[in-house]
Amino acid sequence: MMLAGTLGIGLLPGYASIGIIASISVFLLRIIQGLALGGGYGSAIVYLGEFVPEKRRGLITGLLFTTPAAGLAVAGNLLAYLQSIFGKAGLISFAWRYGFIIAGVIVFIIALIMYLFYKDTPIFSSLRTLRKITGAPIKEVFANKRNVYLVLLGWIGVIGAHGPIWYTNQLYDTYFLQFHGWSPGDANYVLSLATYAALWTYLFFGWLSDKIVRRPILLIGIFCNALLFPLIFYLLGPFADAKNFTAVFLFFIVMTYFNSLGYSGAMSAFLLELFPARIRTTAVEFTYNMGYGITGRLTPLIITAIYSYIKNLVLAITLYSTVVPIIMGLFYLLRGWETLGTRIWEEFDAGKFMKQPLIVSSNTPIIKLASELINSGNRVSVVIDNDGKYKGIAGERAVLKALASGLSLNTEVDKITINAEPLHIKSPVVDAIGIMNKYNIRSVAIIDDAGKPVGLLDARELLNEKTVMNSLIKKPVTHRMPARELVSRKPIVIQAGNSLKEAIKLMSENNVGLLPVVNKNGELIGVISERDITAAISNKANLDSPVQNYMKTNPITLGYNASVKDAIDIMNSKGIRHVIITNDQKQIVGVIYIRDLIKLA
Repeated sequence: MMLAGTLGIGLLPGYASIGIIASISVFLLRIIQGLALGGGYGSAIVYLGEFVPEKRRGLITGLLFTTPAAGLAVAGNLLAYLQSIFGKAGLISFAWRYGFIIAGVIVFIIALIMYLFYKDTPIFSSLRTLRKITGAPIKEVFANKRNVYLVLLGWIGVIGAHGPIWYTNQLYDTYFLQFHGWSPGDANYVLSLATYAALWTYLFFGWLSDKIVRRPILLIGIFCNALLFPLIFYLLGPFADAKNFTAVFLFFIVMTYFNSLGYSGAMSAFLLELFPARIRTTAVEFTYNMGYGITGRLTPLIITAIYSYIKNLVLAITLYSTVVPIIMGLFYLLRGWETLGTRIWEEFDAGKFMKQPLIVSSNTPIIKLASELINSGNRVSVVIDNDGKYKGIAGERAVLKALASGLSLNTEVDKITINAEPLHIKSPVVDAIGIMNKYNIRSVAIIDDAGKPVGLLDARELLNEKTVMNSLIKKPVTHRMPARELVSRKPIVIQAGNSLKEAIKLMSENNVGLLPVVNKNGELIGVISERDITAAISNKANLDSPVQNYMKTNPITLGYNASVKDAIDIMNSKGIRHVIITNDQKQIVGVIYIRDLIKLA
């Protein structure tokens, strides 16, 4: 969009060629540029800020604040260079177009590089993995009173208050010189030099905000800047009239240095720390663009309008660029708070998603573990050593695999423990997905600083399975698609007369948690699950007894022509994680698991 807007202005025929269409086209192309900047700059703050270390947030995101200033400085240099080649008349007549064309090409190259190397931030990846991405971010921002207050605090108290300051320092000061007889090229040249000399301060004050505090830096950047303007422009006038380049340069340096107090990494870090992750990009975009887009962008227009009435340029600057920032900045002074130390990862800490664990000792017999799992309602337990430190996890599937391998019910849990690495209570919860995939498990233990287990993360809750199911119902494809198309493999079944031991072996070999039970004619008559077998083990059942003694009869099924939506509806209503598809002869076509539906999502 920025390429189209910038290059379009450079190539657009003038008023003499196409009349009022030229004026309208420039207006529209400027809107395109504004949309590109508005959609890109706040996103860049969030994008970079969510990648960098917390203790370097102000410093590294401060790089972004060097880009508008540096961009204006480069543009000023280019303007001065074009004027030196084509003269002032040539610059105003046609040479200005070259600046837009050159900038358009540069934008294209940068955008291409960004496109080639783009990847999602860890926080956004977490939101997507946890199914917490909002479908209506603008609505969510303004439907919550707390979010609205945060937007107003950032917009009015900080960004809006600093808007006139930035535009006065980076735009109106060059007009001030032109008012005193300087050419556009010369005015922009001195500002460019001052800006280059001050670029390091955008990083420095960001670094300082990481080390000390953010709020005082932002407040000083607002109030000191605003109060300095009347004195600076009053003193600058005579030196501008005298064309004293050195003095003007020093005045510009002072303004640029003070400008970088507020417009630095301290501001980007503040914005990142102000909003929750779910709405962060939208809220930062809105806050930033409303602040700089309204009170900032209107600075040249409003100061010029005031001057047209009072005929005093210094007073006009004071009335807007001093009074407005002070009034708006009072909101942040009186109602704002220090954000340094805010962990933008905190809402994704593993501890916020964990549930109370079942904890067993490593010397517990398997039969007792089975009993503990059934009595507690858990499917997985956390195993500890004699010192209470985390050792691993063991659950229903581990129990079945142990019995299938020939271990007895009196074998200690230590023999069947999966030594999967745990997750620290303050680690990003999304790291649990990697551990689950690495060890082929569905639960991860959470430990504290002492290495003791304090919780358990389960894939069902972590991946928001219920939310996924509800979102799937809204997709038209689920209404049309036959459920049988989701069957991923040939159904694994067991005869009713086969033993529990054989069922355990089948489940372990095929890594399934459910077996349809059929009669001699292949007709479905029941189901038996890991849970059912674990319950039987806890009751000291004879593993040589037939499956039909422990199976659940009247299993929930779907017809051959049922849709995916039908499968979702029945899973939601019955609270189950699988459903069996049968044909008219009650023969099994396949089993759909909730994981198959999640893949569809």
